[in-house]
Amino acid sequence: MNETRSLFVKTLPLFTLLIVAIAWLARPASAARSQTSPDFTAVDAYVEAEMKKLRVPGLALAIVQDDQIVHLQGFGVVSPSGPPVTAQTPFIIGSLSKNFTALAVMQLVEAGKVDLDAPVQRYLPWFRVADMEASASITVRHLLNQTSGFSTKAGRDQPSDLSAGALEQRVRSFRTAQLTQPVGTTYQYSGANYATLGMIVQAVSGQPYETYVQQQIYAPLEMTNSFTSQSDAQPHGTATGYRYWFGLPFAADLPYNRASLPQGYLISSAEDMSHYLIAQLNAGRYANASVLLPAGIAAMQQPDVDTGDSETFYGFGWKVGPTNGVPTLWHDGSVFNFHANMVLIPDGRWGIVILKNAYSLPDEITGLNRLSGIAAGVTNLLVGQQPPATPSAAGLFIFYAIPLLFVALQVIGMVRSSKTLRLWQAYPERQPRRWLSRLGRIGLPLGLNLLWALLILFGLPRSFGVPLPMLIAGIPDLGLVLAASAVIALVWSVLWIVLAFFTLRGTSAFHLVGEHV
Repeated sequence: MNETRSLFVKTLPLFTLLIVAIAWLARPASAARSQTSPDFTAVDAYVEAEMKKLRVPGLALAIVQDDQIVHLQGFGVVSPSGPPVTAQTPFIIGSLSKNFTALAVMQLVEAGKVDLDAPVQRYLPWFRVADMEASASITVRHLLNQTSGFSTKAGRDQPSDLSAGALEQRVRSFRTAQLTQPVGTTYQYSGANYATLGMIVQAVSGQPYETYVQQQIYAPLEMTNSFTSQSDAQPHGTATGYRYWFGLPFAADLPYNRASLPQGYLISSAEDMSHYLIAQLNAGRYANASVLLPAGIAAMQQPDVDTGDSETFYGFGWKVGPTNGVPTLWHDGSVFNFHANMVLIPDGRWGIVILKNAYSLPDEITGLNRLSGIAAGVTNLLVGQQPPATPSAAGLFIFYAIPLLFVALQVIGMVRSSKTLRLWQAYPERQPRRWLSRLGRIGLPLGLNLLWALLILFGLPRSFGVPLPMLIAGIPDLGLVLAASAVIALVWSVLWIVLAFFTLRGTSAFHLVGEHV
């Protein structure tokens, strides 16, 4: 009996293992698939359908899980000439660049060359904002967390600069910037923070920011189709960017800005970005390389600052919060003709990057964010959920309709004013006789046209914090219509005064001028 019991004890682990193996093999095939891999065919079909709805010319998708690339796909075309997009096609990645800048700073922290809580002036002694006391209190951490007090407007792109000193000149220009919040108190997303961080990387490392990123990030992560200048990327088939004109995409070769490189102008491919996301998912490691120790990656992904927006927090170049209800780390990026998204899903250890060669500023201004919705939908599909329906374009219709209505009213007003002057000339007895009546009938059209011109030429740029030409670059269709409307309003104001003066004087000059109008 003891021998039987001994034999049973010895063979029990084998029987247990056999039973577990049989149970695993006997489970339904559909269940096995659902836990190992999503339906990437369905993902691709979803992406293609959304591209068609939003008229996106080209898109590259990469999906990783843990330390493996599990899906790469290109959709649409690189340019009007028609080469297909692939996972190796380089795109401008917009504000995804901020994450690279944060990683570079954390590498220098790891090397003992930068202290997160040290003032920026320790590394850039010349750094200033308009408030001298605030200048001395802004720290590296404040810049990373977007709590320095720089406003969003202060960080918006300035005119293109490709010179060797572009980045330093940009950061030196902040000496006139007025902080809009006390240092360290309030989250305000601003490219000025990350331009300054890029300058710190450059000053501390003793080499250009571009060189540092290429050697310390691109090279170890084997990002062979990633670049820090447009001229270097072009021979490798860089995608052509597109802007929308009343809903239709048109190719737009816009100026590249070296001064804003750390905040928005790095160039990469979907496949290369998948290497980057693998490192972010795996404590800084990709293949046999490590770009940052686990503690540094954890610090980057820590939800430090409440953004005040839908339970979303900000870390170091990461936003931490739900994407369509799924807990994620994410960031989007754009310049006026490119858009990009990257997402990490901790539950399941998924990573997603989507690069697009088109961008719609009105889509962002109205809060629709339909281009970013593609990445959000893929997020849902990876965790077994159905994506929500694409938001209606009603908000975009209103965005365009209201200004165009004012332009139409302007044209109607000009036509009515012309008819009024012609009537006064043909029937002098109908002219207003009292001085106040004349002033009102003449001054009202004049004042409305001047107010409209001032609102467009000065009010809109001040509101957005960028020069009018840059605003037109972001919203070319409506921007050009409004700019033309403002110029016409100014010209018409001058003509209106001249024509009204001669008409009320009873001369024939109105006929002479009117025939040429």
